[in-house]
Amino acid sequence: MVDNGFARGCLAGNLGAEVADHSEEIRSAVRGGFRRWTSRIQQVLTEAKETGELDAALDVEAAALFILSAWEGTLIAARADKSSAPLDAFFRMVFDVVLR
Repeated sequence: MVDNGFARGCLAGNLGAEVADHSEEIRSAVRGGFRRWTSRIQQVLTEAKETGELDAALDVEAAALFILSAWEGTLIAARADKSSAPLDAFFRMVFDVVLR
């Protein structure tokens, strides 16, 4: 994103934000993509939790959805600001706080 001058984001996020209200087919495809992506994040978090790398109390389902949602919002904010500050904040919060 930084290398492209903050001009590109996530195709699924862009479609979800701009087109999903106008097409049930696109909305369904975006929803399915987000569900698969969330599931993959959840799998990684579950593995990390099982090996003791994450707090045993972490709700991996909620954390996975939060991380994906925060990432998509981060991409929008970075594009709007033309700044890496939202990216820096995302990585700091997710890896230094949520997944600490």
